[in-house]
Amino acid sequence: MTRKVTKLALTSRVIVLVVQLLANFATPDHKPQSEGPKKNGPFPWLDELVLQSLSGLRHWDGEYFLHIASNLYTYENTLAFYPLYPVVVRHVAQACQHLGITLSRDALILLVAVALNVFIFCKTANVLYKLTQRMFNDHNKSWNAALIFCFNPASIFFSAAYSETFFAFASFSLMLECMRSEKDFRTLRLGAALTGCFVCRSNGLLTLGFPLYFLARHILLSTSSVQRWQLFKMGLAMLVALGILNTYYFYIFRLYCLPDVKEQHAQHIVDYAKERSYLISGQASVGSPWCGYTLPFPYTYVQSHYWDVGFLRYYKWKQLPNFLLALPMLLFMHWHCYDYIRKLVANTWSKISPAEYQGILKEHISFPFVLHAAVLTLVCTLYVHIQVSTRLLASATPVFYWFSADYMPNTFQLSFRSKAGALFIWCLTYSLVGTVLFSNNYPWT
Repeated sequence: MTRKVTKLALTSRVIVLVVQLLANFATPDHKPQSEGPKKNGPFPWLDELVLQSLSGLRHWDGEYFLHIASNLYTYENTLAFYPLYPVVVRHVAQACQHLGITLSRDALILLVAVALNVFIFCKTANVLYKLTQRMFNDHNKSWNAALIFCFNPASIFFSAAYSETFFAFASFSLMLECMRSEKDFRTLRLGAALTGCFVCRSNGLLTLGFPLYFLARHILLSTSSVQRWQLFKMGLAMLVALGILNTYYFYIFRLYCLPDVKEQHAQHIVDYAKERSYLISGQASVGSPWCGYTLPFPYTYVQSHYWDVGFLRYYKWKQLPNFLLALPMLLFMHWHCYDYIRKLVANTWSKISPAEYQGILKEHISFPFVLHAAVLTLVCTLYVHIQVSTRLLASATPVFYWFSADYMPNTFQLSFRSKAGALFIWCLTYSLVGTVLFSNNYPWT
C-alpha cells in the first residue's frame, strides 16, 4: 500500500505543478513580484527556465520563506515565520552548490523549496495512511483519508514555498509515534517529530498535548514495571524539544535585542527596510517593544504589529469574501467536532467512575485528536486571518481527513448529489481554482 499511496501523492503534485505552470503562463500576475537584484549562474537560460517554470509557487508568504532561506531573519516581520522549513531549504541548497549544481542562488533555492515539499508530501501521505490504519484498522478508510489529503482544498500550499507540508509531516509523525505501544515506543523519533512541530509553526506548541496525553494513558492502562522508564524517556524528549525551540528564541533575541550584536546587510535589503519602515537585525539601538517583555518572544507582537492579528480583529465587513472562502472548512470542522464531543459526553457520562475509566480510555482513543482539532478550529474562527483556516487545519490535524473519509463510498461509484459528491466537488474546485489564483498572485486561502 505504501507504493500505491506514494504514486497517488506524486500524481497529485504533478497535477498541481502542471496547472500552476499553465495558469502562470496564460494569465499575467495580479501584482508584480518585488525582487532584489538578480545574480545569474553560469547558465542564465537555465536560471530563467527554473524561475519562470516555478514562479507561481513563490507568492504571498512564500516570498518570506524564500527570503529567510536566502538571507535568514533580516527583517523583523519575518519573525512570524518559524525556521524549520526555510533553514532546511537553505542548507540543502548550499549542499547542492557544493556538489557543483550550477544554478544561481535564487533559482536553486526556489527549486529546492518546491522539490522538498513534493518529496515530504509523498512521505506525509504515507504517514497519514499508517496513522489512520493504526487508529481505525480500516484499509478503505485509510486509503480515502490519503486520497482526500492528496487533493485537499488547500492543495496548492503543499507544493508552494510554504511550511504546510513540513508541518503536516511532523504533526502526523508525532501522532503516529504517540500511538505506539510501550514495546514499540521510539524516543528519538518522537523527540524529532515534536521538535519539528515546535520549530515549524507557532501552533506546533499545541502538539505537546499528544505525548502528555498518551503518556498518562499508558500509565493508567499499563500494569508493567516500565512506567518510570517510559516517563523519563518521554519527559526527556519533550525537554529537548522545548530546549531547541528556546535556542531559536535566544538566537532571535540576540539578533534584535542585544546592542553588541551587529549585522552587515546587502544594500538592497537596507533600502527595502527603509522603504517599508522595517526594523532589521543587528540594530538593537533602535529597539523593539517585545525585547522588554518578561518572556521576550516576538511572535505575538510581530503578528499584531505587522499583520493586525488578534482577537476578533478580522471581523470587518470588508473581509466578508475571506469569511466566505473559509466558511466550508470552518462549518465542516465545527459541526463534526461538536457532534463527536456531544456523542462522547452522552455515551460516557453514566460511565464516569474509577471502575470504568480504563474502558473509556480504550474505546475513545480518537478523543485527543478531535479535541486538538476543535481548539484549532476555534482559534481560526476568533484570532487568525480567517482565510488561512483552510490550509491551517488541512496541515495541522488528520481529523479533517478522518471525518471526510467517512463520507466516501466503498466503491468508485460516486454520486455528485450525495454528501460524498459535495465533498469531492469542494476539494476539487478549491484545489484547481486555488492553484490558478495563487499562481497568479491573487488572494487565496
